[in-house]
Amino acid sequence: MVLKFKDNNNITEALDVSSLGAIRFSSLEDSVLGFDDETRQSTGEITKKRAELVFGDKKKISSRVTFPPTAEIETFKWREAVELVNPEFHLTYIAAQDGNREYYELDIYAEGLKKVTVQKAVANPTQSGESDKNKK
Repeated sequence: MVLKFKDNNNITEALDVSSLGAIRFSSLEDSVLGFDDETRQSTGEITKKRAELVFGDKKKISSRVTFPPTAEIETFKWREAVELVNPEFHLTYIAAQDGNREYYELDIYAEGLKKVTVQKAVANPTQSGESDKNKK
């Protein structure tokens, strides 16, 4: 899996997604509701779901991730290890204007989240001393 950056409606591949480090769930954010331009009122329909995730192992960075309305992200707990499903990273460059500084804005989109199942290897220590002597 690779990081995908949207560039002029094309998806360009960049670094490996593992370079982000561990990803942990932080919190659910308010969903984005639909808006009717004619009535100027909310339709009440969820158009996007959002969650705050923490990326990194040593240096941690918190970022909002946007999901489709059908994504099931409500069951994850604080600090639970997760993996992004089909992530897209949309990088926007804002040029300096009127004395303001330039900056980049990174929007992260994913189809969903899944739990990371870390299997710990059980070490079976081998006795090198006496057991090796018994084999000879």
